[in-house]
Amino acid sequence: MAFDGDAFVERFNRVWNGHDIDGILAMMTDDVVFEASFGKDPWGTRVVGRANVRQFLKDMFERIPDVRWDETRHVVHPDVVVVEWLTTGTPKGGAPYEVEGCDILSLRDGEIAAKRSYRKGRA
Repeated sequence: MAFDGDAFVERFNRVWNGHDIDGILAMMTDDVVFEASFGKDPWGTRVVGRANVRQFLKDMFERIPDVRWDETRHVVHPDVVVVEWLTTGTPKGGAPYEVEGCDILSLRDGEIAAKRSYRKGRA
C-alpha cells in the first residue's frame, strides 16, 4: 500500500490540535524519540518511549490548555515528513505566545520513530 503523506499530515494535525493523546501515540512507534522545541538542552527536551511521551503530553496540555499548531506547509516522503506551523497558546499564569516552527518526523513503517521540533527564537 502506498504511503498517503497528505492523509498522514491531516491526521497528525487533527490529533495534535484535538489534544488527543491516544491518537498522537497511535501514530508513534513504541520506542519513539520525542524532542520538544523547548528545554534546557541544545535539543530541547528529549523523551523516549510512548509511556514517557504520554506523561509529557499530559503535562503540556494541562500547562497550556489552548495550545494549537496551524500548519503553514508540509513536505512528505515515506521516510521523513516535515510540517511547518505557527503555534499559539497561553500557559496557565503566563502571557499568550505565537511562534513559527516545524516538526521533522522520521518514519518507520508509516509510524513516527522520531519527532524533532524546532522553533524560531525571539530576541
